[in-house]
Amino acid sequence: MTRSDLSNRNPLEEFSTDMERVFDSLLGRTIGNVLRTNGASNEKFVPAIDVSETEQNYEVHLDLPGVLPADVKVEVHDGKLIVSGHRKNVTEQKDKNFHRVERSSGTFYRTVALPTEIDSEKIEASYDHGVLHVVLPKHAKQQPRKIEIRTGQTK
Repeated sequence: MTRSDLSNRNPLEEFSTDMERVFDSLLGRTIGNVLRTNGASNEKFVPAIDVSETEQNYEVHLDLPGVLPADVKVEVHDGKLIVSGHRKNVTEQKDKNFHRVERSSGTFYRTVALPTEIDSEKIEASYDHGVLHVVLPKHAKQQPRKIEIRTGQTK
């Protein structure tokens, strides 16, 4: 879920998130994590995202370190680019005792509203070195054309 999704708001989770922001701003993210969780991360995995534009395309980059391409789903639906998937929890390895876990894991879901000028049939995605790169081509600009006015022919 994105933070902007208001349909599933949980007041306690919002309060917890607000308190985490206070810890992070006062003490720094690393120290705040240690004080809150004794070194164990319980943060949701929210991949960082960049959106840029060239003359021909919009481009979206998501940082997905440790996520396999097979665990990522890219869709276009209702005028939105939707990227979702799962980053496996390293503590699922039963042959190890973990003393500290700071890397976040879990299901992620990011959306980007698309401009109407996108050619959704030509969208391409690639994955390299933990970064998902999505290219969203723009429709070719229509050239102005003169419309002929016919006379004497009414329908």
